[in-house]
Amino acid sequence: MGLFDSLFRRPRRVTDAGSTMELAQETNGLLFRVGNIQGVGMRERQEDSFAVLNAANPERLTQQGLFAVVCDGMGGMEDGKLASQCAVESFVDLFQNRTLDLPVPQWMEACAHTISDHVFQQFSGASGTTLVAVHILENALHWVSVGDSAIFLLRDGGVFQLNREHTFLNELYARELEQEVIHKERAEQDEDARRLTSFVGIDHLRETDVSLRPLPLKKGDGLLLCSDGVSGVLTPAELLEILSLEPEEGCALLETMILEKQIPAQDNYTGILISCK
Repeated sequence: MGLFDSLFRRPRRVTDAGSTMELAQETNGLLFRVGNIQGVGMRERQEDSFAVLNAANPERLTQQGLFAVVCDGMGGMEDGKLASQCAVESFVDLFQNRTLDLPVPQWMEACAHTISDHVFQQFSGASGTTLVAVHILENALHWVSVGDSAIFLLRDGGVFQLNREHTFLNELYARELEQEVIHKERAEQDEDARRLTSFVGIDHLRETDVSLRPLPLKKGDGLLLCSDGVSGVLTPAELLEILSLEPEEGCALLETMILEKQIPAQDNYTGILISCK
């Protein structure tokens, strides 16, 4: 967690039922179980897209690793669904055709820029999407993110957000640090707080969040990749309960928790749960 997260812990903000898959394979002592959930919420249509690769293919899992990506299309732009699909399909293609000329962190950041340029060209700057992706190779976790979707890690009884979100709220927090009396609520209640400062499809992507070194995963760890329809709705305590379950059960509980909140403007929600056994 960064400085802003440690100073300003805040609850996050998701929608309709989607199918859950559960897959498991073993590599170098760890067993990975994967589940997913997706819903529409109170929106007219689903604009999130996602993909999971190699979870059910032992040979490719050993050779290429496990890959997962979630993209949340921007509903206020021309066609968020097409933008999120385009980003996911582009990343899947890049992953499947990856060469080993770049270390994983540099490769993942380069992919984010390539995909953003492609989405920008495809939609002439009129559409965009957020992006979070993880690559697990030899039990080492790498990630990249753009926008306000989230990656959470369950470890040793706590839940930690791995990536930094690209929203104007970060700037508002920085301004609060300069005040004699700090009020995080003042920053969070600003009407522009959730405005994205970076997204895939922007002209000349500058802000990305990338893991600089591999994070070794261990038995008992859990990961959640999700759109802000999940991260902006569920509390840290709720996320802890979800991630502590098997992926299929956790996905079902995630959806139940979201729907029980009955948020009038509930966004699309998408989650990928990965547990390390």
